[in-house]
Amino acid sequence: MFARATSLRYWLLVAMIASAIVGLGAAVVLFNHVQTANEHGADAAKARQEARTIAAQVEAGADQARLAALQELLANDQIIVERGGQTIFHGRPPVGRELELRVEAPFAGGVVRIADYSSPGSSTTLDLTLITAGVLALVIAAATIAATLVTRAVRAPVQRAITAAERVSYGDFTARVGTSGPEELVKLGSAFDDMAARLEQADRDQRQFLADVAHEIATPVNAVSGFALALADGAAQGEPERREAKSVIDVQTGRLRDLLSDLRELSQLDLAEGVRLSPVSLRPFGERLVASFRPAARDANVGLHLTADHREVLTDARLLGMIASNLVSNAIRYTPSGGSVQFELRRSANELMLRVRDTGVGIALEHQKRIFERLYRVDSTRDRATGGSGLGLAIVRRAVHTLGGRIELDSTRGQGSDFRVFLPADASLAVPAADRREARSRP
Repeated sequence: MFARATSLRYWLLVAMIASAIVGLGAAVVLFNHVQTANEHGADAAKARQEARTIAAQVEAGADQARLAALQELLANDQIIVERGGQTIFHGRPPVGRELELRVEAPFAGGVVRIADYSSPGSSTTLDLTLITAGVLALVIAAATIAATLVTRAVRAPVQRAITAAERVSYGDFTARVGTSGPEELVKLGSAFDDMAARLEQADRDQRQFLADVAHEIATPVNAVSGFALALADGAAQGEPERREAKSVIDVQTGRLRDLLSDLRELSQLDLAEGVRLSPVSLRPFGERLVASFRPAARDANVGLHLTADHREVLTDARLLGMIASNLVSNAIRYTPSGGSVQFELRRSANELMLRVRDTGVGIALEHQKRIFERLYRVDSTRDRATGGSGLGLAIVRRAVHTLGGRIELDSTRGQGSDFRVFLPADASLAVPAADRREARSRP
């Protein structure tokens, strides 16, 4: 990384030097152009004045000797004098000079022509070039010093970031970058540390979840294996004992089956299998769900009532059923005999409200924020006594999030609970296109 940074610094210097050379060349060319244009104008005016002066002298009777003396005086010019159509004087052009311009001045009976040649090069361009080069050299030196200082300033924070990233890649989520150095690296370090903290928390949650799942599976497996062994080796000899063993095996097998089913649903949600959108009629959907839970409600002596609109929504029927089934199942499970559960489906212009109210045991305020966590229990013996897996509300929260909705809860210990789920009536507006799949036909 540092080798690349150093290489980058050198490339920056090369780029600056190349830019300086190009700039210097362009400046010289531009200066020469401007200087040539200015000199050309000045030389033309001077040559015309000289031509008029010589024409006046010729007209006044200047002889060949006088014209030769003027030619010697004007070493950078060539004088040509014509009278009556004949050349009476023709000076020699300067050797090794470049013709720049020609001017002429008439007089009575003839004309004076002057060819102006370039003068010996002046040091103005060279001086300007040297001065410009010196200034550019100072700029490059200052840029070099600045690049070196910047490299040294960022080296330590970059090294910390590299080390922390390597540790995180190997599974050490306690690694942190820190917040020191230039402002940009401070922001980078803060963002990285926040990410590492979330990964660390997720890793702890995952480990705890796996431990809880192992414990939840171990309980029914131990019960099933114990009573199955009792039946197999004849320890349960009497008919009452065998019936009890079979009953326990049935109950614990059901618990294990429900737990595995909930784990499968949660895994499918976590893997983002895609949202399959299709029109769902609220009233028939509610009637089917209530009919499926009617036997459980009757066995628990709990009234189950439905209120639903005769309207449609565009959503995933599987996820909607998952939300409703878990909320209604929980409500029945935790409502004492003689209580009631109200299941409600209402659609507004843009939103579907799914509501489940019960007259059950309720949830204390200090537990309401955590009951949607996986395998979280208000009472460690509560779900075991009622047969719940402890994953129902986690499934609800994950499904609601997948559909782009939100969930609210009002509950008072001993007075019941009121769960309200708000989902978009048209889930295609809330679910990204990449997360959708074509809906499969359903009966």
